[in-house]
Amino acid sequence: MTKLGRVVALQVVLISAAVAAGIYITNTIVEDFLITEALQNEATHYWSLYAENPNQPLPDTANMRGFLVDPQADPMSPGSISAQEQLLQHPAGFLGRVSMNGETPTLFVSQQSDGLGPMLYLVFFSEDVSQLAFYFGILPLSLALLLVYGFSLLTYRLSHRAISPIVKLADYLEEFRFGGYNQPAVDLGDLRALANVEVDVMIDSIDSFAERLDTFIERERIFTRDASHELRTPIAVFKGSLDLLQRKSDRSEDDIKAFARMRRTVDDMEGLIETLLLLARGEEVERIHEIRCLNELIPVYVEQLAPMAADRGLDLSIDEQAQLWVKAPSRVIQIILTNLLRNAINYTQQGSVVVRIRKNTISVIDTGIGMSPEELQHAFEPFYRGERSRASSMGHGLGLSIVRRLVHQFDWPIHVQSNVGKGTEVTIEFFEG
Repeated sequence: MTKLGRVVALQVVLISAAVAAGIYITNTIVEDFLITEALQNEATHYWSLYAENPNQPLPDTANMRGFLVDPQADPMSPGSISAQEQLLQHPAGFLGRVSMNGETPTLFVSQQSDGLGPMLYLVFFSEDVSQLAFYFGILPLSLALLLVYGFSLLTYRLSHRAISPIVKLADYLEEFRFGGYNQPAVDLGDLRALANVEVDVMIDSIDSFAERLDTFIERERIFTRDASHELRTPIAVFKGSLDLLQRKSDRSEDDIKAFARMRRTVDDMEGLIETLLLLARGEEVERIHEIRCLNELIPVYVEQLAPMAADRGLDLSIDEQAQLWVKAPSRVIQIILTNLLRNAINYTQQGSVVVRIRKNTISVIDTGIGMSPEELQHAFEPFYRGERSRASSMGHGLGLSIVRRLVHQFDWPIHVQSNVGKGTEVTIEFFEG
């Protein structure tokens, strides 16, 4: 609707400019060109009559008065214009406005073609003509401009009424959330009462599309939930068997290291399954709003991943620069932070991984292999891993993808800065709790 209003406003401005130009041109033509043409024609006509009769009477009408002056004669003698001596200051050929008895008539000074003899002063009082120009030129054009404004307003309202169902349809679809908690299906019944034939066709198409899309989303959610639940059983069996194996004390050092790697792997798998379940129940993420202090939660997550960092010889630390409170489920915070930390540890061969807490932001900074600008463009894509990433880590390429999906659900901006061979910094901005 804003674009339509701009188009109508631009149209009104252009038409107004054209009408204003027409008014100005009309006024100029009437008061200048036509008066000038009339005075010149009157002078030519008088000189033709004067050539036949030197006693030809001077022009004397309601709007124009003529004076004949012989430069060789006494200016104060009869036949001169002693009462208008200021007119004598203007040479032959002069055409313009002069001040005379409190008025500003148009003066035209003419002389015969030989440049000799008397000079004719034609004084034209243009007030009446200006009134005629106003009544027959400016006023009609002004009324036309008002009509243009009226018709433009009417056109805008009719156009607004015509596309109003489309605008309401766009607003409804923009606010609608597919698959939300207790979210009903797309219902466009109210819009059908306002729609015309063309909009009805569009609504029918959207209804059909919405049904297919909702079916697809539900099928994806059911599959993710069922698959995650099915995967829990073998993971539980594996963990139980691993617990039994680790109870024996007569294990070699190599076996102990192997069991430790297996324990971390199964924990990773369990965390991934929990994440998939949480994402499959997206409506529950939106309904839970806990105000948590990240300064209390982050040390727990760091402690959980400290053995993983120690195995790679990395220094895992926390840099607290401010207190940060966040309104979100603690499980969501855990998934985001652990994925970022695992990602940083997996792709860092030496150096450190730091969790930096600032006011309204948290950053995970590593000294790992880094990413090139081309790799950064695909960093959040599921299962994407660069060449150097595949060679240096056993990650799945899901960490940043899961993080982005969660932070987008809460409208938290996420930024990534990375340099090849120097490391990567991932920063998330939180709204105040």
